[in-house]
Amino acid sequence: MHETSLGKLAAAVGGEMVEPSAAGVQVTEITHDSRQAVEGSLFCCVAGAQHDGHTFAAAAIEAGAAALLVERRLDLEAAQIVVPSVRASMGPAAATIFDHPWRRCRVVGVTGTAGKTSVTHALAAIGNACGSVCEVVGTLDGPRTTPEAPDLYRRLDAAARNGVDLAIVEVSSHALELGRVDGARFAAGVFTNLGHEHLDFHGSMEHYFAAKAKLFDGRSEVAVVNMADPWGRRLASMASAVARVHRWQPDDVSVASTYGLRGHWQGRPVRCSLLGRINAANVAGAAATACALGYESDDVARGISAIEPVRGRLWPVSTPADDVLVLVDFAHKPTALAATLSSARELAASGGEVWAVFGAGGDRDQSKRALMGQAADRHADLVVITSDNPRSEDPAEIAAVIASGAPRRHGPNDGLHIELDRARAIALAIDGASAGDVIVVAGKGHETMQIRGDCAVAFDDAKVSAELLSRRRERTR
Repeated sequence: MHETSLGKLAAAVGGEMVEPSAAGVQVTEITHDSRQAVEGSLFCCVAGAQHDGHTFAAAAIEAGAAALLVERRLDLEAAQIVVPSVRASMGPAAATIFDHPWRRCRVVGVTGTAGKTSVTHALAAIGNACGSVCEVVGTLDGPRTTPEAPDLYRRLDAAARNGVDLAIVEVSSHALELGRVDGARFAAGVFTNLGHEHLDFHGSMEHYFAAKAKLFDGRSEVAVVNMADPWGRRLASMASAVARVHRWQPDDVSVASTYGLRGHWQGRPVRCSLLGRINAANVAGAAATACALGYESDDVARGISAIEPVRGRLWPVSTPADDVLVLVDFAHKPTALAATLSSARELAASGGEVWAVFGAGGDRDQSKRALMGQAADRHADLVVITSDNPRSEDPAEIAAVIASGAPRRHGPNDGLHIELDRARAIALAIDGASAGDVIVVAGKGHETMQIRGDCAVAFDDAKVSAELLSRRRERTR
Protein backbone atom coordinates (compact mmCIF):
# COMPACT_ATOMS: atom_id res chain seq x y z
CA MET A 1 0.00 0.00 0.00
CA HIS A 2 1.29 3.45 -0.95
CA GLU A 3 0.63 6.54 1.16
CA THR A 4 0.45 9.97 -0.45
CA SER A 5 -0.17 13.23 1.35
CA LEU A 6 -3.01 15.44 0.21
CA GLY A 7 -0.54 18.27 -0.22
CA LYS A 8 1.51 16.19 -2.67
CA LEU A 9 -1.66 15.28 -4.55
CA ALA A 10 -2.75 18.91 -4.79
CA ALA A 11 0.64 19.80 -6.27
CA ALA A 12 0.48 16.89 -8.72
CA VAL A 13 -2.89 17.98 -10.12
CA GLY A 14 -2.36 21.73 -9.79
CA GLY A 15 -5.31 21.99 -7.42
CA GLU A 16 -6.18 24.28 -4.53
CA MET A 17 -6.56 22.93 -0.99
CA VAL A 18 -9.77 24.12 0.65
CA GLU A 19 -8.14 23.71 4.04
CA PRO A 20 -4.34 24.04 3.79
CA SER A 21 -4.06 22.48 7.24
CA ALA A 22 -5.24 19.18 5.70
CA ALA A 23 -2.11 18.90 3.55
CA GLY A 24 -0.78 16.13 5.77
CA VAL A 25 -3.84 13.88 5.37
CA GLN A 26 -2.68 10.56 3.94
CA VAL A 27 -4.43 8.97 0.97
CA THR A 28 -3.99 5.32 0.03
CA GLU A 29 -6.72 4.74 -2.58
CA ILE A 30 -8.69 6.55 -5.27
CA THR A 31 -12.11 5.99 -6.86
CA HIS A 32 -14.80 7.82 -8.79
CA ASP A 33 -17.50 5.40 -7.58
CA SER A 34 -18.85 6.24 -4.10
CA ARG A 35 -19.78 2.57 -3.64
CA GLN A 36 -16.09 1.70 -3.80
CA ALA A 37 -14.94 4.37 -1.36
CA VAL A 38 -12.96 2.92 1.54
CA GLU A 39 -10.99 4.19 4.49
CA GLY A 40 -8.25 6.49 3.25
CA SER A 41 -9.49 6.93 -0.32
CA LEU A 42 -9.70 10.02 -2.47
CA PHE A 43 -13.17 10.30 -3.99
CA CYS A 44 -13.20 11.97 -7.40
CA CYS A 45 -16.43 13.88 -8.06
CA VAL A 46 -16.62 13.40 -11.82
CA ALA A 47 -19.36 15.43 -13.49
CA GLY A 48 -20.65 13.03 -16.14
CA ALA A 49 -23.34 13.21 -18.78
CA GLN A 50 -25.88 11.38 -16.62
CA HIS A 51 -24.65 11.75 -13.05
CA ASP A 52 -22.68 14.37 -11.15
CA GLY A 53 -20.25 12.79 -8.71
CA HIS A 54 -20.52 15.80 -6.41
CA THR A 55 -23.95 14.54 -5.34
CA PHE A 56 -22.36 11.33 -4.03
CA ALA A 57 -19.58 13.02 -2.07
CA ALA A 58 -21.34 12.75 1.30
CA ALA A 59 -21.87 9.00 0.81
CA ALA A 60 -18.19 8.57 -0.04
CA ILE A 61 -17.13 10.43 3.10
CA GLU A 62 -19.49 8.33 5.19
CA ALA A 63 -17.87 5.21 3.69
CA GLY A 64 -14.46 6.39 4.90
CA ALA A 65 -13.06 8.54 2.08
CA ALA A 66 -10.27 10.74 3.43
CA ALA A 67 -10.69 13.55 0.91
CA LEU A 68 -12.54 14.79 -2.16
CA LEU A 69 -11.39 15.92 -5.59
CA VAL A 70 -13.96 18.51 -6.67
CA GLU A 71 -14.69 21.24 -9.19
CA ARG A 72 -16.45 23.40 -6.61
CA ARG A 73 -16.15 23.63 -2.86
CA LEU A 74 -18.75 21.47 -1.13
CA ASP A 75 -20.41 22.29 2.17
CA LEU A 76 -19.06 19.15 3.82
CA GLU A 77 -16.71 18.53 6.73
CA ALA A 78 -14.08 16.96 4.50
CA ALA A 79 -10.64 17.73 3.07
CA GLN A 80 -11.05 18.91 -0.52
CA ILE A 81 -8.88 19.70 -3.54
CA VAL A 82 -10.53 22.01 -6.07
CA VAL A 83 -9.54 21.64 -9.74
CA PRO A 84 -10.98 22.97 -13.01
CA SER A 85 -11.80 19.45 -14.23
CA VAL A 86 -11.99 16.38 -12.01
CA ARG A 87 -11.89 14.06 -15.03
CA ALA A 88 -8.70 15.70 -16.33
CA SER A 89 -7.09 15.51 -12.88
CA MET A 90 -8.09 11.94 -12.03
CA GLY A 91 -5.32 10.32 -14.09
CA PRO A 92 -2.43 12.36 -12.63
CA ALA A 93 -3.90 11.86 -9.15
CA ALA A 94 -4.10 8.08 -9.63
CA ALA A 95 -0.57 8.03 -11.05
CA THR A 96 0.69 9.73 -7.89
CA ILE A 97 -1.28 7.53 -5.49
CA PHE A 98 -0.07 4.32 -7.16
CA ASP A 99 3.52 5.58 -7.37
CA HIS A 100 3.85 5.69 -11.14
CA PRO A 101 3.90 1.92 -11.85
CA TRP A 102 5.46 2.45 -15.34
CA ARG A 103 8.67 3.34 -13.51
CA ARG A 104 8.74 -0.21 -12.14
CA CYS A 105 7.26 -2.10 -15.10
CA ARG A 106 7.45 -1.31 -18.79
CA VAL A 107 4.02 -0.41 -20.15
CA VAL A 108 3.04 -0.63 -23.81
CA GLY A 109 -0.09 1.04 -25.16
CA VAL A 110 -1.72 -0.32 -28.32
CA THR A 111 -4.26 1.80 -30.19
CA GLY A 112 -6.02 1.64 -33.56
CA THR A 113 -9.43 0.79 -34.94
CA ALA A 114 -8.77 -2.92 -35.39
CA GLY A 115 -6.22 -5.40 -34.13
CA LYS A 116 -5.62 -4.05 -30.62
CA THR A 117 -6.65 -7.23 -28.80
CA SER A 118 -4.78 -9.55 -31.15
CA VAL A 119 -1.61 -7.46 -31.09
CA THR A 120 -1.58 -7.16 -27.28
CA HIS A 121 -1.96 -10.91 -26.81
CA ALA A 122 0.58 -11.71 -29.53
CA LEU A 123 3.11 -9.36 -27.94
CA ALA A 124 2.52 -10.95 -24.54
CA ALA A 125 3.12 -14.41 -26.02
CA ILE A 126 6.37 -13.25 -27.61
CA GLY A 127 7.46 -11.49 -24.42
CA ASN A 128 6.75 -14.50 -22.24
CA ALA A 129 8.65 -16.74 -24.68
CA CYS A 130 11.59 -14.34 -24.45
CA GLY A 131 11.69 -14.61 -20.65
CA SER A 132 9.58 -11.64 -19.59
CA VAL A 133 6.57 -11.81 -17.29
CA CYS A 134 3.70 -10.18 -19.19
CA GLU A 135 0.18 -9.04 -18.44
CA VAL A 136 -2.50 -7.81 -20.86
CA VAL A 137 -5.20 -5.27 -20.03
CA GLY A 138 -7.97 -4.83 -22.56
CA THR A 139 -11.27 -5.77 -24.13
CA LEU A 140 -11.37 -9.32 -22.80
CA ASP A 141 -10.97 -8.22 -19.18
CA GLY A 142 -13.95 -6.03 -18.38
CA PRO A 143 -16.72 -3.70 -19.52
CA ARG A 144 -14.34 -1.12 -21.00
CA THR A 145 -11.51 -1.64 -23.46
CA THR A 146 -9.42 0.70 -21.28
CA PRO A 147 -10.42 1.05 -17.60
CA GLU A 148 -10.72 4.43 -15.92
CA ALA A 149 -7.36 5.67 -14.64
CA PRO A 150 -7.84 4.65 -10.96
CA ASP A 151 -8.70 1.08 -11.97
CA LEU A 152 -6.00 0.86 -14.63
CA TYR A 153 -3.18 2.29 -12.52
CA ARG A 154 -4.20 0.16 -9.53
CA ARG A 155 -3.91 -2.91 -11.73
CA LEU A 156 -0.56 -1.81 -13.17
CA ASP A 157 0.72 -1.18 -9.64
CA ALA A 158 -0.36 -4.68 -8.55
CA ALA A 159 1.23 -6.16 -11.67
CA ALA A 160 4.55 -4.43 -10.97
CA ARG A 161 4.51 -5.57 -7.34
CA ASN A 162 3.79 -9.14 -8.48
CA GLY A 163 6.81 -9.30 -10.77
CA VAL A 164 5.28 -8.36 -14.12
CA ASP A 165 7.90 -6.55 -16.17
CA LEU A 166 5.86 -5.92 -19.34
CA ALA A 167 2.25 -4.75 -19.17
CA ILE A 168 0.44 -4.34 -22.49
CA VAL A 169 -2.66 -2.15 -22.54
CA GLU A 170 -5.33 -1.67 -25.19
CA VAL A 171 -5.83 2.09 -25.38
CA SER A 172 -9.09 3.14 -26.98
CA SER A 173 -9.87 6.50 -28.56
CA HIS A 174 -12.47 7.05 -25.84
CA ALA A 175 -9.81 6.46 -23.20
CA LEU A 176 -7.48 8.99 -24.80
CA GLU A 177 -10.20 11.59 -25.27
CA LEU A 178 -11.55 11.14 -21.73
CA GLY A 179 -8.15 11.15 -20.03
CA ARG A 180 -8.14 7.55 -18.81
CA VAL A 181 -4.40 7.25 -19.49
CA ASP A 182 -3.44 10.81 -18.56
CA GLY A 183 -0.39 10.90 -16.33
CA ALA A 184 0.91 7.58 -17.67
CA ARG A 185 4.15 7.03 -19.55
CA PHE A 186 4.60 4.25 -22.09
CA ALA A 187 7.76 2.45 -23.11
CA ALA A 188 6.09 2.13 -26.52
CA GLY A 189 2.89 3.26 -28.18
CA VAL A 190 1.63 1.09 -31.05
CA PHE A 191 -0.63 2.22 -33.89
CA THR A 192 -2.38 -0.54 -35.90
CA ASN A 193 -4.70 1.29 -38.32
CA LEU A 194 -7.58 3.74 -38.52
CA GLY A 195 -10.98 3.01 -40.06
CA HIS A 196 -14.58 4.17 -39.89
CA GLU A 197 -15.71 3.77 -36.26
CA HIS A 198 -16.95 5.74 -33.25
CA LEU A 199 -17.96 8.77 -35.29
CA ASP A 200 -21.05 9.06 -33.09
CA PHE A 201 -18.59 10.04 -30.33
CA HIS A 202 -15.80 11.80 -32.22
CA GLY A 203 -17.88 13.46 -34.95
CA SER A 204 -15.37 13.09 -37.80
CA MET A 205 -12.40 11.01 -38.89
CA GLU A 206 -10.12 13.99 -38.18
CA HIS A 207 -11.28 14.17 -34.57
CA TYR A 208 -11.06 10.38 -34.29
CA PHE A 209 -7.47 10.49 -35.55
CA ALA A 210 -6.64 13.37 -33.19
CA ALA A 211 -7.81 11.26 -30.25
CA LYS A 212 -5.64 8.30 -31.30
CA ALA A 213 -2.66 10.61 -31.87
CA LYS A 214 -2.69 11.62 -28.20
CA LEU A 215 -0.90 8.36 -27.38
CA PHE A 216 2.03 9.75 -29.36
CA ASP A 217 2.09 13.30 -27.96
CA GLY A 218 5.23 12.64 -25.92
CA ARG A 219 3.87 10.12 -23.42
CA SER A 220 5.30 7.19 -25.47
CA GLU A 221 9.07 6.77 -25.64
CA VAL A 222 8.88 5.01 -29.00
CA ALA A 223 6.09 5.07 -31.59
CA VAL A 224 5.57 1.75 -33.39
CA VAL A 225 3.56 2.71 -36.45
CA ASN A 226 1.91 0.80 -39.31
CA MET A 227 3.20 2.60 -42.39
CA ALA A 228 0.81 0.80 -44.74
CA ASP A 229 -2.03 2.86 -43.29
CA PRO A 230 -2.28 6.45 -44.60
CA TRP A 231 -3.19 7.70 -41.15
CA GLY A 232 -0.15 5.83 -39.82
CA ARG A 233 2.16 7.62 -42.22
CA ARG A 234 0.72 10.92 -41.08
CA LEU A 235 1.09 9.89 -37.46
CA ALA A 236 4.73 8.83 -37.92
CA SER A 237 5.56 12.28 -39.25
CA MET A 238 3.89 13.94 -36.27
CA ALA A 239 5.35 11.57 -33.66
CA SER A 240 8.93 11.94 -34.90
CA ALA A 241 9.13 15.32 -33.15
CA VAL A 242 8.61 13.81 -29.69
CA ALA A 243 9.46 10.10 -29.94
CA ARG A 244 11.66 7.58 -31.66
CA VAL A 245 9.62 6.08 -34.51
CA HIS A 246 9.78 2.36 -35.33
CA ARG A 247 8.07 1.65 -38.64
CA TRP A 248 6.40 -1.59 -39.69
CA GLN A 249 3.99 -2.96 -42.29
CA PRO A 250 1.53 -5.88 -42.29
CA ASP A 251 3.45 -7.66 -45.04
CA ASP A 252 6.58 -7.77 -42.88
CA VAL A 253 5.31 -11.29 -42.22
CA SER A 254 5.26 -12.99 -45.63
CA VAL A 255 2.62 -15.69 -45.71
CA ALA A 256 3.08 -19.15 -47.22
CA SER A 257 0.03 -20.62 -45.48
CA THR A 258 -2.89 -18.85 -43.82
CA TYR A 259 -4.34 -22.01 -42.26
CA GLY A 260 -1.97 -22.09 -39.33
CA LEU A 261 0.31 -19.25 -40.26
CA ARG A 262 3.58 -20.15 -41.90
CA GLY A 263 5.93 -17.72 -43.54
CA HIS A 264 8.94 -15.51 -42.93
CA TRP A 265 9.69 -12.45 -40.82
CA GLN A 266 12.96 -10.57 -41.31
CA GLY A 267 14.21 -13.51 -43.36
CA ARG A 268 13.54 -15.97 -40.52
CA PRO A 269 10.99 -18.80 -40.85
CA VAL A 270 8.04 -18.36 -38.48
CA ARG A 271 4.86 -20.25 -37.76
CA CYS A 272 2.01 -20.23 -35.26
CA SER A 273 -1.51 -21.59 -34.91
CA LEU A 274 -3.34 -18.40 -35.95
CA LEU A 275 -5.51 -18.29 -39.06
CA GLY A 276 -5.73 -15.74 -41.83
CA ARG A 277 -3.73 -12.97 -43.45
CA ILE A 278 -5.29 -10.47 -41.06
CA ASN A 279 -3.52 -12.25 -38.20
CA ALA A 280 -0.23 -12.14 -40.10
CA ALA A 281 -0.58 -8.35 -39.91
CA ASN A 282 -1.20 -8.54 -36.17
CA VAL A 283 1.86 -10.75 -35.71
CA ALA A 284 3.92 -8.25 -37.73
CA GLY A 285 2.82 -5.44 -35.41
CA ALA A 286 3.60 -7.45 -32.29
CA ALA A 287 7.01 -8.52 -33.60
CA ALA A 288 7.91 -4.94 -34.54
CA THR A 289 6.97 -3.79 -31.04
CA ALA A 290 9.07 -6.52 -29.44
CA CYS A 291 12.07 -5.36 -31.49
CA ALA A 292 11.41 -1.74 -30.55
CA LEU A 293 11.48 -2.82 -26.89
CA GLY A 294 14.91 -4.36 -27.34
CA TYR A 295 14.21 -8.08 -27.74
CA GLU A 296 16.61 -9.87 -30.08
CA SER A 297 15.18 -10.66 -33.53
CA ASP A 298 16.08 -14.37 -33.30
CA ASP A 299 14.25 -14.62 -29.97
CA VAL A 300 11.24 -12.76 -31.39
CA ALA A 301 11.07 -15.13 -34.38
CA ARG A 302 11.10 -18.14 -32.06
CA GLY A 303 8.56 -16.46 -29.76
CA ILE A 304 6.05 -16.11 -32.59
CA SER A 305 5.42 -19.87 -32.37
CA ALA A 306 3.93 -19.31 -28.90
CA ILE A 307 1.11 -17.10 -30.22
CA GLU A 308 -2.29 -18.77 -30.00
CA PRO A 309 -5.76 -17.76 -31.24
CA VAL A 310 -7.56 -15.19 -29.13
CA ARG A 311 -11.15 -15.85 -28.16
CA GLY A 312 -13.46 -14.10 -30.59
CA ARG A 313 -10.71 -13.02 -33.01
CA LEU A 314 -10.89 -15.09 -36.21
CA TRP A 315 -11.50 -17.89 -33.76
CA PRO A 316 -12.28 -21.34 -35.20
CA VAL A 317 -15.13 -23.02 -33.32
CA SER A 318 -15.51 -25.89 -35.79
CA THR A 319 -13.43 -29.06 -35.48
CA PRO A 320 -11.56 -31.26 -37.98
CA ALA A 321 -14.64 -33.49 -37.92
CA ASP A 322 -16.74 -30.70 -39.47
CA ASP A 323 -17.02 -30.25 -43.23
CA VAL A 324 -17.36 -26.46 -42.89
CA LEU A 325 -15.16 -23.92 -41.13
CA VAL A 326 -16.94 -21.59 -38.68
CA LEU A 327 -15.08 -18.53 -37.42
CA VAL A 328 -16.30 -16.25 -34.66
CA ASP A 329 -14.91 -12.75 -34.93
CA PHE A 330 -15.39 -9.42 -33.17
CA ALA A 331 -15.38 -7.46 -36.46
CA HIS A 332 -18.02 -4.78 -35.97
CA LYS A 333 -16.74 -2.04 -38.27
CA PRO A 334 -16.54 -1.95 -42.08
CA THR A 335 -12.77 -2.29 -42.57
CA ALA A 336 -12.49 -5.05 -39.97
CA LEU A 337 -15.38 -7.01 -41.51
CA ALA A 338 -13.82 -6.67 -44.96
CA ALA A 339 -10.45 -7.88 -43.71
CA THR A 340 -11.98 -10.80 -41.83
CA LEU A 341 -14.03 -11.92 -44.83
CA SER A 342 -10.98 -11.61 -47.08
CA SER A 343 -9.07 -13.89 -44.72
CA ALA A 344 -12.01 -16.29 -44.73
CA ARG A 345 -11.88 -16.40 -48.53
CA GLU A 346 -8.30 -17.69 -48.37
CA LEU A 347 -9.36 -20.41 -45.94
CA ALA A 348 -12.24 -21.73 -48.04
CA ALA A 349 -11.84 -24.96 -49.95
CA SER A 350 -11.60 -24.83 -53.72
CA GLY A 351 -15.09 -23.90 -54.88
CA GLY A 352 -16.18 -23.17 -51.31
CA GLU A 353 -18.23 -20.09 -50.52
CA VAL A 354 -17.97 -17.49 -47.77
CA TRP A 355 -20.93 -16.70 -45.53
CA ALA A 356 -21.17 -13.51 -43.48
CA VAL A 357 -23.51 -13.49 -40.47
CA PHE A 358 -23.52 -10.10 -38.77
CA GLY A 359 -25.50 -7.06 -37.63
CA ALA A 360 -24.72 -3.66 -36.13
CA GLY A 361 -25.08 -2.32 -32.61
CA GLY A 362 -27.96 -0.05 -31.72
CA ASP A 363 -27.42 3.38 -30.16
CA ARG A 364 -23.99 3.51 -31.77
CA ASP A 365 -22.43 5.04 -34.89
CA GLN A 366 -25.20 4.79 -37.50
CA SER A 367 -23.04 6.01 -40.38
CA LYS A 368 -21.12 2.72 -40.56
CA ARG A 369 -24.17 0.47 -41.03
CA ALA A 370 -24.55 0.73 -44.81
CA LEU A 371 -20.76 0.45 -45.08
CA MET A 372 -20.95 -2.84 -43.19
CA GLY A 373 -23.45 -4.07 -45.77
CA GLN A 374 -21.16 -2.88 -48.53
CA ALA A 375 -18.19 -4.75 -47.06
CA ALA A 376 -20.20 -7.97 -46.81
CA ASP A 377 -21.57 -7.51 -50.34
CA ARG A 378 -18.04 -7.22 -51.73
CA HIS A 379 -16.32 -9.95 -49.77
CA ALA A 380 -18.95 -12.63 -49.03
CA ASP A 381 -20.92 -14.90 -51.32
CA LEU A 382 -23.88 -15.20 -48.97
CA VAL A 383 -24.94 -12.51 -46.50
CA VAL A 384 -27.12 -13.06 -43.44
CA ILE A 385 -28.01 -9.80 -41.71
CA THR A 386 -29.15 -10.28 -38.14
CA SER A 387 -29.39 -8.55 -34.79
CA ASP A 388 -26.26 -7.59 -32.84
CA ASN A 389 -26.87 -5.60 -29.64
CA PRO A 390 -29.93 -3.59 -30.71
CA ARG A 391 -30.22 -1.79 -27.38
CA SER A 392 -33.09 0.70 -27.66
CA GLU A 393 -33.35 0.59 -31.46
CA ASP A 394 -35.59 -1.52 -33.70
CA PRO A 395 -33.46 -4.40 -35.06
CA ALA A 396 -35.44 -4.42 -38.30
CA GLU A 397 -34.60 -0.78 -38.98
CA ILE A 398 -30.91 -1.41 -38.32
CA ALA A 399 -30.96 -4.40 -40.66
CA ALA A 400 -32.67 -2.39 -43.40
CA VAL A 401 -29.92 0.25 -43.31
CA ILE A 402 -27.23 -2.43 -43.46
CA ALA A 403 -28.98 -4.01 -46.46
CA SER A 404 -29.07 -0.65 -48.22
CA GLY A 405 -25.29 -0.96 -48.55
CA ALA A 406 -25.81 -3.94 -50.86
CA PRO A 407 -28.32 -2.57 -53.40
CA ARG A 408 -27.66 -5.34 -55.92
CA ARG A 409 -28.96 -7.96 -53.51
CA HIS A 410 -32.71 -8.14 -52.98
CA GLY A 411 -33.30 -11.44 -51.25
CA PRO A 412 -32.31 -15.10 -50.92
CA ASN A 413 -32.01 -15.54 -54.69
CA ASP A 414 -29.28 -12.89 -54.62
CA GLY A 415 -27.57 -14.37 -51.55
CA LEU A 416 -29.12 -11.92 -49.07
CA HIS A 417 -31.01 -13.10 -46.01
CA ILE A 418 -32.41 -11.04 -43.15
CA GLU A 419 -33.06 -13.08 -40.01
CA LEU A 420 -33.33 -10.95 -36.89
CA ASP A 421 -33.16 -13.86 -34.46
CA ARG A 422 -29.39 -14.29 -34.11
CA ALA A 423 -29.51 -18.00 -33.25
CA ARG A 424 -31.72 -18.72 -36.28
CA ALA A 425 -29.42 -16.59 -38.45
CA ILE A 426 -26.40 -18.67 -37.46
CA ALA A 427 -28.44 -21.82 -38.03
CA LEU A 428 -29.44 -20.60 -41.48
CA ALA A 429 -25.77 -20.39 -42.45
CA ILE A 430 -24.56 -23.59 -40.79
CA ASP A 431 -27.49 -25.65 -42.05
CA GLY A 432 -27.35 -24.14 -45.53
CA ALA A 433 -23.60 -24.27 -46.09
CA SER A 434 -21.98 -26.78 -48.40
CA ALA A 435 -18.86 -28.77 -47.57
CA GLY A 436 -15.79 -26.56 -47.86
CA ASP A 437 -17.63 -23.31 -47.09
CA VAL A 438 -16.42 -20.84 -44.48
CA ILE A 439 -18.93 -19.13 -42.20
CA VAL A 440 -17.94 -15.93 -40.40
CA VAL A 441 -20.14 -15.03 -37.44
CA ALA A 442 -19.10 -11.46 -36.82
CA GLY A 443 -19.74 -8.57 -34.49
CA LYS A 444 -19.80 -9.98 -30.97
CA GLY A 445 -16.70 -12.15 -30.78
CA HIS A 446 -15.89 -12.90 -27.14
CA GLU A 447 -19.12 -11.39 -25.79
CA THR A 448 -21.53 -13.73 -24.05
CA MET A 449 -24.52 -11.40 -23.67
CA GLN A 450 -26.87 -9.68 -26.09
CA ILE A 451 -28.32 -6.30 -25.11
CA ARG A 452 -31.96 -5.83 -26.05
CA GLY A 453 -33.60 -2.72 -24.69
CA ASP A 454 -32.60 -2.48 -21.04
CA CYS A 455 -32.00 -6.22 -20.74
CA ALA A 456 -28.85 -8.27 -21.24
CA VAL A 457 -29.60 -11.88 -22.13
CA ALA A 458 -27.13 -14.73 -22.39
CA PHE A 459 -25.91 -15.28 -25.94
CA ASP A 460 -22.58 -16.74 -27.01
CA ASP A 461 -21.87 -16.97 -30.75
CA ALA A 462 -19.27 -19.68 -30.19
CA LYS A 463 -21.55 -21.81 -28.01
CA VAL A 464 -24.51 -21.49 -30.37
CA SER A 465 -22.32 -22.30 -33.37
CA ALA A 466 -20.80 -25.34 -31.68
CA GLU A 467 -24.25 -26.75 -30.86
CA LEU A 468 -25.43 -26.24 -34.44
CA LEU A 469 -22.27 -27.85 -35.81
CA SER A 470 -22.86 -30.86 -33.60
CA ARG A 471 -26.36 -31.19 -35.05
CA ARG A 472 -24.93 -30.91 -38.58
CA ARG A 473 -22.43 -33.70 -37.86
CA GLU A 474 -25.22 -35.94 -36.60
CA ARG A 475 -27.27 -35.35 -39.78
CA THR A 476 -24.37 -36.10 -42.11
CA ARG A 477 -23.26 -39.35 -40.47
